[in-house]
Amino acid sequence: MIVNRMGLAMSASSNVDAGVGLNRDLFFGIRLNQLLKQLGYQVKLETSLEAFLEGVTAGNVALGIIDISFAPDWDRLANEIAHGSLPPLIAFGPHLDVDGLRAAKKAGVTRVFSNGDFTKDTAAIISRYARPSQKSEPERD
Repeated sequence: MIVNRMGLAMSASSNVDAGVGLNRDLFFGIRLNQLLKQLGYQVKLETSLEAFLEGVTAGNVALGIIDISFAPDWDRLANEIAHGSLPPLIAFGPHLDVDGLRAAKKAGVTRVFSNGDFTKDTAAIISRYARPSQKSEPERD
């Protein structure tokens, strides 16, 4: 599931892979939303870290994406990572936000990117870190 400040969140329904994220920038969130839809993920809007955490633990969630600028409660997220069964989580943020980048790494996020690196090839990053598809394959005779 993807959650942004305005509430971008990807959620899953049966046999649909999804992602979840926290994103502060509405315009980037819209672009990310569109890209994820093109990649075959289902998307909806959320408004809080609570909704993000609920979303990443529900259904066929392939990936969590966090905008470090959202400044989530890193300690809470670290606890969820340590004790939950979360999908891979990636985070991105300004390269000058050294504290935020370090906090994401310390929390146990799978991979942390600067904004520039994340936006260079977002589709490839999502494809690389997302869990393999959980979609049902059609039965063959």
